[in-house]
Amino acid sequence: MPIFSRLSKVALFSLAALALAAPAHGAKDKMKLLQEANELFKQGEAEYEKEDFEAAIEKFEKCLAKDPENADAQFNVGVCYTDLGEPEKALEAYRVTLAVDPLYHHAYFNMGRIYHLRKDFVQAVVYYEKALAGDPYGPDLLYNYAHALMEGGRVEDAVEAWDRYLTIADQLPEEAKWVERAKEYMATLKSISGGTSEDENE
Repeated sequence: MPIFSRLSKVALFSLAALALAAPAHGAKDKMKLLQEANELFKQGEAEYEKEDFEAAIEKFEKCLAKDPENADAQFNVGVCYTDLGEPEKALEAYRVTLAVDPLYHHAYFNMGRIYHLRKDFVQAVVYYEKALAGDPYGPDLLYNYAHALMEGGRVEDAVEAWDRYLTIADQLPEEAKWVERAKEYMATLKSISGGTSEDENE
């Protein structure tokens, strides 16, 4: 069985414009900090786009100094460390993201990706399942989840996961390449488990 995953470059999370309406109690200092944090966040995005990941981290960390509860900035620190090839620092950044926002499913997904690349499929599945709780229909997530189950030897679960992926992705043109590969995996897994593939019935 070929080892293949669609683990591609991690996507930076873009922060929506902060709502900077005047606070009810006139906390101008807090509003100023948020404005400064928002500007630093944008600077971090710009550095990331230039692939200067270290400079991006510096901007995101300065943003966090002014707005410690900014889960998006913390997540992006993890993304930068991932792209720098420093998975341990990335994992720590994602853990901090989840301490700020336990429902931040992008962090669970990226943690799963790190363990997936390490071929620690048990841990990868754990984190993918946590991510699926927040994003049950994301094709990229479903594909990687099914792939980790397959590589971890959980054949029946993998078949079910591939079927779930195909149900969603089969109608998406951008998924065409991955759909074909998923169908190949399904046929292989069904032959292993004693089932029959659609191709065998034709």
